[in-house]
Amino acid sequence: MPKTFIAPSLILDRKSPLIKQLLVGVSVSLFAANGAVAQEPTEVPDETLKLRLEDQLLVRPVVPDDQSPTFTSSKKLEGVMDRQMRLEGDAVIRRSRTVIKGDTIVYDPDTDIVDIDGNATLLKDSTYFKGTKAKLRVDAQEGWIDQPDYELRDIGGFGHANRVDFKEDNEFELDKLTYSTCRPDNLDWYLAASRMDVEQDTKSAVGTNAVLHFFNVPVLYTPVFALPVGSERRSGFLSPTYGTVSRGGVKGWDITVPYYVNIAPNRDMTLFPRYIEGRGEQLGTEFRYLDRQYSGVVTAESLDDAAYGKNRWAFSLKHTQNLATGLVGYTDFSKVSDNLYVDDLGKSLNGVINRQFNQEVGARYNYAGWNILTRVQNFQTLQPDPNNQVVLPYDREPQVNAKYVRNNWNGLNFSFESDATRFTYKGLSSIDRTFSAGNRAYAVTSVAKPFMTPGYYLTPKVTLRSTQYTVDPFPGQPDLNRNVTLPTFSLDSGLVLERDALELTSLFNRNILMTLEPRAFYVYTPYRYQANLPLFDTGDAGFGISQIFSENTFSGNDRIADNNKVTFGVTSRVLDADTGIERLRAVLAQRIDMEGQRVTLTSQPQAQSKRSDLLAGLSTRLVGNFNLDGLLQYNEQISKLVQQSVTASYRPEVRKLLNLSYKRTVDTYNRATTDQYEASGQWPITRQWYGVARYNFDLISNRVLNRVAGLEYDADCWVMRLVQRRYQNTSVMATSEIYMQIDFKGFSGFGNNSIDLIRFNIPGYEPVSPNPAPISPFESYE
Repeated sequence: MPKTFIAPSLILDRKSPLIKQLLVGVSVSLFAANGAVAQEPTEVPDETLKLRLEDQLLVRPVVPDDQSPTFTSSKKLEGVMDRQMRLEGDAVIRRSRTVIKGDTIVYDPDTDIVDIDGNATLLKDSTYFKGTKAKLRVDAQEGWIDQPDYELRDIGGFGHANRVDFKEDNEFELDKLTYSTCRPDNLDWYLAASRMDVEQDTKSAVGTNAVLHFFNVPVLYTPVFALPVGSERRSGFLSPTYGTVSRGGVKGWDITVPYYVNIAPNRDMTLFPRYIEGRGEQLGTEFRYLDRQYSGVVTAESLDDAAYGKNRWAFSLKHTQNLATGLVGYTDFSKVSDNLYVDDLGKSLNGVINRQFNQEVGARYNYAGWNILTRVQNFQTLQPDPNNQVVLPYDREPQVNAKYVRNNWNGLNFSFESDATRFTYKGLSSIDRTFSAGNRAYAVTSVAKPFMTPGYYLTPKVTLRSTQYTVDPFPGQPDLNRNVTLPTFSLDSGLVLERDALELTSLFNRNILMTLEPRAFYVYTPYRYQANLPLFDTGDAGFGISQIFSENTFSGNDRIADNNKVTFGVTSRVLDADTGIERLRAVLAQRIDMEGQRVTLTSQPQAQSKRSDLLAGLSTRLVGNFNLDGLLQYNEQISKLVQQSVTASYRPEVRKLLNLSYKRTVDTYNRATTDQYEASGQWPITRQWYGVARYNFDLISNRVLNRVAGLEYDADCWVMRLVQRRYQNTSVMATSEIYMQIDFKGFSGFGNNSIDLIRFNIPGYEPVSPNPAPISPFESYE
């Protein structure tokens, strides 16, 4: 039986002066030490008297209830010690994590049962109950409370019930209850239910026959519901999503009611029954599985489309399998029924639609620096736009690739790669696709010797590449069987100079360093004729700061640029000397081609100048809440900027954000090929209203590519989001959508997942209702 300690009926007033409280506390201690209470002295365990070095609250192992002493206090005490006692006036019983209060408490230590009359209160862990009367065991494993108001403090839930019954194993049942996360004086929404069972050990709360009231209007009935008491997964309905959509010539409601099935700790499934007005009912499913040797995700969708007149479907499988030590097999397979599936039925969060689906099966082996890949890879490429046909990629049937990397091997960096691939093409012959199939094998070996010091670096490197082709041409084209072997030599060098920027110290009010980092990069590769070679996986690598210091102007493995080039560049940085934070970076670079590059892609003209365009880049973080990045590309032949890119971001405080960007590119005839600007942001309108928006406009076609406008309202216990979006699918197709979402904090949400939609479209966006911080055990202390 737990030991009982009866303390004097003195309660310190928190509002009393500190010295007064200390004097009262000392008096109470002396009073108790001199046996002022008529009872037998009880020995206090020595452990409670030991001093500890910790000067702050620490979480210590909880003593089991049946081993913890019981403390009581009241204004009046009647009865016999260790038998039935009657506590009257501010009566309190405490044991371990349990506190019981009431106007009058009758306590029987033999049975450990209390009868409470008036203001019956129970506080245990993070739960709080206060009713008219109660009968309980002190450890609250059994009993009841009539007409309780209750709090589930770990999730911020409040409510009232006709009765709460406590069962064993930390379970209790609420009868005819209400539940809300709103303050009682501002009850915007609440749930009225017949019953709710709460299991504190498993962090679950499940109720039946519930009606959701929003501003006292019943808006939803559910026969069963579950509260998000913890992070554990449980089967049940997820937040329904709904909105109005206009795409593919069909307008109307789009409603999905997901249902989650928790099959096992390592397996689950989500069902997505969906109704699309004008098309019909679609069923989707996602199945996830995880094991020590394998894992994967399977998704599938099917719809008998009334507007399209056919059954439409989508399927995806992603699977990985551990076959042996270092050996992993995998499958990445996706396919849809038709060219317009993703435009008509897909859900794009950022206005970018995937129209190429990977269908790949393979295995990877990693051991002692070796990485070996073997795979078969096909593609499904959709063609929804008749005015913009996409060139189909070559399939790999199969590919075997091996790489080996060894750094700092006797001071050398060594790498080797070999590859053998069978390419096949399912499309028609074109200027870029002159071969229906072909075999390509290549081997690349490189050795580099870096010399590194704090003030300079020098890295000579030698590379040898050999490629063998045996290809099958389209009818009317000549056969090809050819080998190309070429060496490449490169030398990368640079200096790193720095000084104390005293002239900037006063500007930033801190110590500032400034660097000057000149760099020279030379590369040489002899010329070989390659115009008759296929383009299996090769394209232009583009032109930017990273590409201008590279050995090859092409991506892929079908073209090797002839080089006799040197690139000169200089970088200057402004650094915080104390933290190393980069406040500003400026880069200037240009490549000099001493012979003129002759190797090009099929439709690519030769460069007319030996001097490349001049690149200038700027990145600033001068002010903590303002960022600016820019890139300029200047063509000396036409004396024009052929590329301009500027991005700015301003974030003065949380949930205040503005993004601006502009990009323009022109060809050698000074014709604009890209001319777009974009603005996005999140900004408070009032204390509770926030606006979000994105506007992406193309000046060449004179039309909006992507437009998002929305409002967010943040109440104390619920959040509303209303978002309208319009984006351009193709040159002849656009999609308009309206999304609405209401999140009832601590319960559930209704409507489309607008947070993800806004986050994809507005970089840096922060939801107005962040997840609450985990509750501290000391927050429930009383």
